[in-house]
Parts: sequence; C-alpha cells; structure tokens
Amino acid sequence: MNNTFFRNYIINPSVELTPTIRISPFNTENILPPGCNNGDVAKEYLDYRYSNYVITAKGRDAIDLALSYYHLTENDVVSIITTSDNFYISSCVTKCIEKYCSWSRVISERTKVIFVNHEFGYPCQKLYNLQKYGLPIIEDCAHSFMSVDESSLIGKVGDFVIYSFPKFFPIQIGGLLVSNKADVTKLHVLDCHTEQYILDNLSPYIPLLDSIYASRLDNYKYLESQLSALGIRPYFPLKCNICPGVFLFEWKANINYSLLKEFMQKNGIESSVFYGQNAFFIPVHHNLKQNHLDYMITLINYFYNDLC
Repeated sequence: MNNTFFRNYIINPSVELTPTIRISPFNTENILPPGCNNGDVAKEYLDYRYSNYVITAKGRDAIDLALSYYHLTENDVVSIITTSDNFYISSCVTKCIEKYCSWSRVISERTKVIFVNHEFGYPCQKLYNLQKYGLPIIEDCAHSFMSVDESSLIGKVGDFVIYSFPKFFPIQIGGLLVSNKADVTKLHVLDCHTEQYILDNLSPYIPLLDSIYASRLDNYKYLESQLSALGIRPYFPLKCNICPGVFLFEWKANINYSLLKEFMQKNGIESSVFYGQNAFFIPVHHNLKQNHLDYMITLINYFYNDLC
C-alpha cells in the first residue's frame, strides 16, 4: 500500500518513519540514567501493599515460580478460567503451564490448580464460586494492577498472584509474585543489581498512581465516544474501580479482524484480535496524548471507509 494523507495523518508510512504505540506505556523517553532514582519509594509501597512478595524479571517468571510450588506431574491439569470465558489465552501463560503439565479450560478430576486470568484489567467475577472446589488458585493480574472487583476479592483468593509491571508502568522489565500462602520473601530470584534497577525505575510512578488511573479512564472514555459512530462498543462494561489494560471493543460482524490487525500493526499500533470473539483491542495507557488517540481513531476510520 502507498502512503496516504487522510484527515491530517499519514497512513501506511515508510517503515523507518512509522510511529510506535504499544500496549505498555513504556517509550524511549522513559529510559533513565543509572542511579537517578531512589528505589525506597517502590520498596515501601510494595512492602505496605503486599508484604509477602518477590520481584521477578517478567510476569511469566512469576507464573513459572508459582507453578513450581505444586510439584505438578505430566498427568496433572491446570484449569484456566478467564473473565470472558473466551478460549483466547496468551501463549505466555500456556507455555509456562506446558513446562509442568497439561492445561484445560474446564475443571475436571485431573485438575490440580485453577489459574484465573483477570483479562485486560477486568476482574473475573467467579472467584468466590471457585473456592468451593478446594483447589489451589493462582490469579493472573498482569493487566490488573489497580482494578478492584465488586466483592474486593481480586488478589486475595489465590495462593499466588501474578503482576507484570510493564503492562501498567512505563518500565522495561519487572514482574511480581505475591503469595497469600507460602513465604516467598526469602527467595532470591534476581541479583541485587537487577532488583534495585526495577525498584529505582518503578519509584517515580508510585506517587502518580491516582493520576495514572484517571488518565487511563479518560483515554478509554475518549476512544469510546469517538469510535461509537462506527458502531464500536466496549466488549466489557466499564464498572466502578476498573482500570482497563486495553481498549477492548466489539464491532460489526463482517469486520475482517485479521486484516485490521495487519493494518494497525503496519501503522505502528500494537493491537490484536480477541480470538474467538467479535472483538479487537488497542492501547489505552496513561502516556497516550490526544493526538495519539486521534491517530488510532483515524486509522480505524480509514480502515472502515477504504478497506472494508
């Protein structure tokens, strides 16, 4: 496709001139020189909020660490429960599980662990009912650092709770394994330098949590209002105390989502199909300014007007 000038934006730019908008709020402006921050702010916050935790390099490392606690065998099953009940599951999750045993989307007699994925910042509302099985529960809160469910159970039911810092903060690495059962504070997962680097880079954003939350909501509502004319609607209702990880939306049944994904990514937008559903997701993080939001909105309008 050739370059196109559409509503004051360049569509299909040259590769070397393509902008980049990611699901994570991280961008090159967030690269900090060594030792420019004091990690005590983040350390004090994590100690106060979680107490029993260990920092990892990535969220998937925290998943791996949690699974290793159960001594699973190849005949065991980890049953994955999600907010939407859709079959779409990130390979980051399934590949971790496959190192230990099989996984399934239903709970069976072979199930040894229930893995709850709070999708895209939207808490799974089944936590209370899942407790009746008497099975260990791991909660994946990778996108749900600030989301709270109606019963305030998120992050409190699981033996272990997983977080991924780059999905919420503009930093490059960092995962968190929180334990409501075993003592993980004495685990040495990272060397001291790497752990300090994560704390130093996390610290500037802890005092900004309220503004980060508010900005995500503002961006979400702006996208919702501006895209509604195309028949686009949020996939999940945005209830009180939800901090969305992405803008996940439903569209018309005849939309070619695979083609939309290819087009959006070609134009620099990290996005994807919510496979198995008539839905798609784009970034919504707090570092997006109105011109970034308008760029994504323009791309979607161009796709709808000229490619469908």
